[in-house]
Amino acid sequence: MLATALLAPAAFAGPVPTSSTSTTSTTVPFNKLQLGSSGPAVLALQLKLASTGYWIGNANGRFTDLTQQAVFALQKANGLNRDGVVNRWTMAALNRAVLPTPRTTNGLVIEVSLSKQILMIVQDHKIIKIFNISSGGGYSYATGHGYSTLAVTPTGTFHVYYQVDKWDVGPLGGLYRPKYFTGGVALHGAYEIPNYPASHGCVRLSIPAMDWIWASGVDPVGTIVKVYK
Repeated sequence: MLATALLAPAAFAGPVPTSSTSTTSTTVPFNKLQLGSSGPAVLALQLKLASTGYWIGNANGRFTDLTQQAVFALQKANGLNRDGVVNRWTMAALNRAVLPTPRTTNGLVIEVSLSKQILMIVQDHKIIKIFNISSGGGYSYATGHGYSTLAVTPTGTFHVYYQVDKWDVGPLGGLYRPKYFTGGVALHGAYEIPNYPASHGCVRLSIPAMDWIWASGVDPVGTIVKVYK
């Protein structure tokens, strides 16, 4: 089960600079870190991830599931092996602090990259936060209505049209605090967010990440959700 400690929601007056701009001159020295590691090196890693734009939950010097989620997002954003282990290549990417380039230029938008398997909160072409996600796994499954379909996440530009501030249980299971943006497809919390596409078509985030999104107020009904390959 994922840890539940959260950082207080950040103010959105000063979003993180984007792709070609280094966000900080601080360099984290190389020291291989992974789930279960702890100490000053982990704290430095967490602070660097957070200052670069990756949502980490709580910077506490312990490499928990949430830190691993942030490392997954970093590795995905930089085209690295998605193993959640901070080796010299992952550390080098973090120290470069180069973020993906958003596809949108105006307003507050939730961007979901299916190829990278990350979600970006973008405001006026600047990335505020990046999250690890898991989207549709591409497999065939029974809907419970007498037919089968493929587990795919639709691409396009949508809007959050409905949200449920609790577990929303349906025929395929429970969705934690979902924000629906097209049909039955939603951004929602889940207990398992692997480093690959695995959902029935929704965009899964960690339970604490979904709590942060609700608490921060960045994704109310009406928010644009842009999903692309």
